[in-house]
Amino acid sequence: MEPSIRAAFFDIDGTLLPFGAEALPLSTRNALETLHRNGVRTFIATGRPPIHLPLLHALDGIPFDGYVTMNGQYCYLRDGTLLYDHAIDPASLRTLLPYIQRERISVGFIEKDRSTFNLIDDLSAEFCQRMQQDIGDVAARIEAAPIYQLSAFLPEAKEAEFLRSCPGCVAVRWNDAFADVLPAGGGKTEGLAHVLKALGLAREQAIAFGDGGNDVEMLRWAGIGVAMGNACPEAKAAADYITDDVTADGLAKALRHFGLL
Repeated sequence: MEPSIRAAFFDIDGTLLPFGAEALPLSTRNALETLHRNGVRTFIATGRPPIHLPLLHALDGIPFDGYVTMNGQYCYLRDGTLLYDHAIDPASLRTLLPYIQRERISVGFIEKDRSTFNLIDDLSAEFCQRMQQDIGDVAARIEAAPIYQLSAFLPEAKEAEFLRSCPGCVAVRWNDAFADVLPAGGGKTEGLAHVLKALGLAREQAIAFGDGGNDVEMLRWAGIGVAMGNACPEAKAAADYITDDVTADGLAKALRHFGLL
């Protein structure tokens, strides 16, 4: 086993879990368990919020040491210890409300343990049903609790207009249907940096796996960045190594390539 790698970070959708699948590939599950036994700390690094993770039963029983969630905006250890959080400025969210009301854009306002949509439309209906999301008073939620991320169901062509109405924010995508909107300066890289600092590790001691646009900076930043064979072109260009697809044992093959299994 390569002695310098002490932490591994894994995106979920398209990296650990094939899109639409209900279970991890057996080779992926076995690789994660072996990696952990070999003394490498294992972390989820996802655009999903903590509230979604219990619904992903494919991850049940995997001994992750912690979680980088909401694209790095909320990071915590397995026992719940908070390592880092970075919320969106409420003033920006207040500025956004008239725009999404006028344009009838479906947006999820995501807190640590709650997600509230202003409206559900044809673009967001299937997602909201699957992830048990509902409509609520988003203006009240802005005042009640930190909002770490927005899930904005809009085409990429409308992102710039959306962001002009939400100053101080950026958008990243891991799904064609929606953009994750974060505070500027945020992202998975920021989350990884804070987790590694808490562990007393350097970035050179981390390996990261991803496939989407929201993984690009993470793959570029980590000591080793691995893009799945099914990754988007931008993720592949940012990676140090491109493995096979998630459905073709890509994760296990990459870990073996780097001597981690």
